[in-house]
Amino acid sequence: MALNPLKNERIIERALNALRDYAPDAKFKGKGLVDLVPQAERSMASRRRLVALDHETTAELAVREVEDEKTLAIISEIVDGVIGHEDFGDDSPLYEALGFVRRSKRKSGLTRGKRKSEVKEMK
Repeated sequence: MALNPLKNERIIERALNALRDYAPDAKFKGKGLVDLVPQAERSMASRRRLVALDHETTAELAVREVEDEKTLAIISEIVDGVIGHEDFGDDSPLYEALGFVRRSKRKSGLTRGKRKSEVKEMK
């Protein structure tokens, strides 16, 4: 059974208010307000903790983003340094290990489409 937290919260609040207003001392199947209040408080405490965790998560995500930007900036400087270093450069195993394609392994990138006259001659 899937539970809807917002709907459940409304049901809990409504039941607490109804029992407080109309039957604070009554028992129904052996249960009453004195049984409901501590259990409802545990439910509400869990809800408050989840809200706090959501705030903590949001804050930590912001911290992670800032720290990742700083880390990536340092990596970018290192890559630039590797490219310009006389013992390494952009064709070194280190450059490739950093996740880049070595100069000697790059394709030319030059592509030329066939001319219409060449296509007609091929047929």
